[in-house]
Amino acid sequence: MYAERSKITDLEAEIATLKGKVEEVQADKERCVECGHGEQGQGSSYKGCGDCRAEAPKRLLFEAHDKNESLEIDLEAERVKAKTAEEEKKKADEARDISTSAVNVAQNNYAEAQTIVDTLVSESEWMRSRGVAAIANSILNATELDGAVATLIDASRVVRHRGGYLECAQHMEEAFGQQFYTHHCSVTD
Repeated sequence: MYAERSKITDLEAEIATLKGKVEEVQADKERCVECGHGEQGQGSSYKGCGDCRAEAPKRLLFEAHDKNESLEIDLEAERVKAKTAEEEKKKADEARDISTSAVNVAQNNYAEAQTIVDTLVSESEWMRSRGVAAIANSILNATELDGAVATLIDASRVVRHRGGYLECAQHMEEAFGQQFYTHHCSVTD
């Protein structure tokens, strides 16, 4: 990019130099024509207006003009190259920015997925070592539960005995027609 800009600057300087030479040759030609005899004007590099000497400035003028046009075409081509190079550089920068942002998004997604996977792995390990069965066993094997179950079994046995006594008393009352005292075995006690 720097080399192209440098070349453009050099070509512009060369064009300016050639334009100066063309103007100088044209001024010399005009002085020769005004003079009529081909006398040397101030700053003129020609000593007369002979036919051969008149053709030389024309030839130089046309050569300088052709070279000037050629350099202008080269300059325009270099400008187009520089512009194309700048556009390609912009496209490359945009593509690099897009790929960088895509890489960042992918890395963030990977990190997020890895966090989820790590959490699931640790939770599955916990369930394997301390899962529902282990929790149920620890609850069922608790000493407090043993005492509560024993108390509940004793209470249900007492209730069954009382219920059986009350049922028997009811049958006896029906059979003998006599009422038995059953307040001492009330289930609500």
